[in-house]
Amino acid sequence: MKVGYLCTFTPKEIIYSAGFQPFRVFATERPIELASAYIQSYSCSQARGALECALKDDFYAFVFTRCCDTLMRLTDIFEFAGKRVYNIEFPTKIGNVEYYLRELKDFVEVLRDWGGEVSFESLVESLKLYRELEEGLKQLFSVFPDYETAIKVQQIDVKDAIKLVDEKLKSAKKEKESPKVLITGSVCPYPKIYDLFREAGFSIKDDLCTGSRFFEYIYPTFEPEDLEGALRFIAEKYFYKSPCPTKHYESDRRFEYVIKLAEDCDAVVFLLVKFCEPHFFDYPQLKSELEKMGKKVALIELEFPVVSTEQIRTRIEALREVIL
Repeated sequence: MKVGYLCTFTPKEIIYSAGFQPFRVFATERPIELASAYIQSYSCSQARGALECALKDDFYAFVFTRCCDTLMRLTDIFEFAGKRVYNIEFPTKIGNVEYYLRELKDFVEVLRDWGGEVSFESLVESLKLYRELEEGLKQLFSVFPDYETAIKVQQIDVKDAIKLVDEKLKSAKKEKESPKVLITGSVCPYPKIYDLFREAGFSIKDDLCTGSRFFEYIYPTFEPEDLEGALRFIAEKYFYKSPCPTKHYESDRRFEYVIKLAEDCDAVVFLLVKFCEPHFFDYPQLKSELEKMGKKVALIELEFPVVSTEQIRTRIEALREVIL
C-alpha cells in the first residue's frame, strides 16, 4: 500500500520498515482541477499539484513533516478532503534530537495503528537498503547527474530503485566539467528542464529537493542495538542531511553549504517555484555573497503544470553568453 510524502525530511525508512511503500508526491503535468476547490491559486504549484495527485490517485495514507507553511497546512486540507494523514513535527531549529526521537516513536505507533509493524530487524534492514540507494545515487551523480532516475527512485520500491541505479551506473558517461552551473532551489520534477542546461553547454551541480537533497547525508557513527537506537540513528541522520531553508541552523550552515558547493562553479541559478517563500527569503543574501565570489547569478521562476521551456531556454542561453 502506498503512503505518500512530500518532503525529503520524511523518514521513509520507517514507512518502508512497516510494510508500506513510500511514494514521494510531485506536481505533474496534469491540469489542476479538483485541487482548486481546496487550495488558493496563489499557493505554490508543488502543493497544488501534489493535492491534485492525492485527490485523483490511490494512496493508503499521507505523511507530512514540518517544513514550509504551505505544506504544513496541507495536512489539514488533505484531512478535510477525506484522506488518512499524519504530521511529524520535525523541529524547525536543528539540534534537539531527544524531541525528534519522541516524535519518531509516536510515528511508529501510528504506523502500527494503520496495520503496519515496525521491528528493530525490519528498521535496520530498511536503513541498510536506503543507505545503499543513497550511496549509489552519490556515485551516479558524481559521474552524471541523472534527474530522471533521482525522481523515479523516490516512487518505486527501494530494492527496485537500487537495481535501477546500478544499471544506470554501468552505462553512465562522465559529464563535461566546464562551464559548470550550480542549480539551487526547491523542487523541479521535470527532467527536461535540466536538459536545457546541458543543451546550452553547461555541466550541472545541484542543491535541489528533486536532486542531491534526497541522498546527501552525514550518517551517525554508531551502530543501533535496539529499536530506540535505530530511531535515534534516523533522527541524527535527518538532522545532518543537506540543509534546507525551511530549517534554522547554527553558524549559517545553510549559507555555508551553498557557498561551498558554488566554489568550483561558473554560475549559480536559483530555480525557484513561484510563491516558495523559504527559498525566496534566502535569495537576496545568497545572491550578494555569490556575486562577491565572482559568480554569475540568475533567478528562474517555475510554475506547474505549465512550464515555458522556451523562455527558460532563452534565460539559460543568455547566462551562457555572459560567461563566455
